[in-house]
Amino acid sequence: METIHLVEIAVNEALQGAGHWLRTPFRAITFLGDEEFFILLFAALYWCFHQAVAIRVVIMLLLANALNGFFKFLFQTPRPYWISDSVAPYAMESSFGLPSGHSQLPASVWGWLAVEARRRWFTVVALVIIFLIGFSRVFLGVHFVTDVLLGWTLGGLLVLAAFALHRKIAARLAGASPWAKIGVIVGTAAVLVLLILAARWSAGEWQLPAQWAERAGDIDPFSLDGTFTFAGSWLGVLIGYVILSHTRGGFEASAGSWRRVVRFLVGIVVVAVLWFGLGELFPREANVVSYALRTLRYGIMGLWVTWLAPLVFERMGLLAFSSRGEGGTHSA
Repeated sequence: METIHLVEIAVNEALQGAGHWLRTPFRAITFLGDEEFFILLFAALYWCFHQAVAIRVVIMLLLANALNGFFKFLFQTPRPYWISDSVAPYAMESSFGLPSGHSQLPASVWGWLAVEARRRWFTVVALVIIFLIGFSRVFLGVHFVTDVLLGWTLGGLLVLAAFALHRKIAARLAGASPWAKIGVIVGTAAVLVLLILAARWSAGEWQLPAQWAERAGDIDPFSLDGTFTFAGSWLGVLIGYVILSHTRGGFEASAGSWRRVVRFLVGIVVVAVLWFGLGELFPREANVVSYALRTLRYGIMGLWVTWLAPLVFERMGLLAFSSRGEGGTHSA
C-alpha cells in the first residue's frame, strides 16, 4: 500500500467514525452524481427550461465522462475499501478510483450551470452541491481525498476551457451544413473513444492484485461499458439535436406551466422504458457485439430526448416549434 494511501485511509476512517446514521443522507447526496440523476437533469433542462443551455450542459457532462474514463485507465488506482479492511464499503464500485467521477462530472455540470445562470446565489449553491457530492464519496469509502481533489480540478479546468472556447466553436459551426455538423460529432466521438482505448491498451496484461480482488469482489475496472455509453449518448443526443434544429427549428422549452410537467413525465417514461428494456434485451458481455448494442441503446435514448420526443410533444399539443425558438441552428 502506498504511503499516501495510508494517510488518506485515516481520513476515510475518521469520517466513517462519525456514525453509521450518515450513510443514508450521504447516499442520497451521492445520487446527485449518478447516471440516473444526470439523465433526469438533462431531460428536464431540454424539455422544460432551455434547449441550448441543456445541450451545452450535456456536452460538458459527456466530455467530463470521457476524460474521466481516460484518466482512470491511465492511473489504475484502487479505491479505499479495496485495500483496507478498516474502511467500510457503504457503496460498491467496479471502476478504478482516480479521478473521482462523482467529483469531476458534478464540477463540470454544476460549474457550467453557474456560468449560464450568472447569479451569485446559484454559484454558491452549485459549489455546495459539488463539495457535498465529493465529500460523500470519501465518507462512503469509495474514494480517497486525492481522487476527489483531482476530479474537482479536472472538472474546473473543463469549465474554464469551455468558457474560453465555446463561442468560437459555435461561431465556426453556425454556417455549417447539417451533414458537416454530424461529421464533426462522429469524428469527435471517434477521437475520444480511441483515446480511451489507447489508455486501456497501454496497461497491457495488467492483472488486478489478489488483495484488491479479495476485498472488492467481482469487479472489472477495465470494463469499456462507460466508453460506449459515452459514444452512444454523444452521437444520439447531438445528432438528434442537429436534425431537429435544421428540420423544425427550436421550441420554447420554458413555455407552458402544466404542459412542461406533462412533457417531462411522458418523455421520461419512454426514457425509462428504453433504458431498462433495452438493457435487459441486449447482452452485456465484454465483446464487440455487446459494445455495439450498448452504443445503439444509448444512441436511441439520445435521439428520443433531443429529436423524437419534441415531435411527439407537438402532436400531443404540449409544445410549439418556432424557427426563432431557444434552440435554433446557431446553437447546434
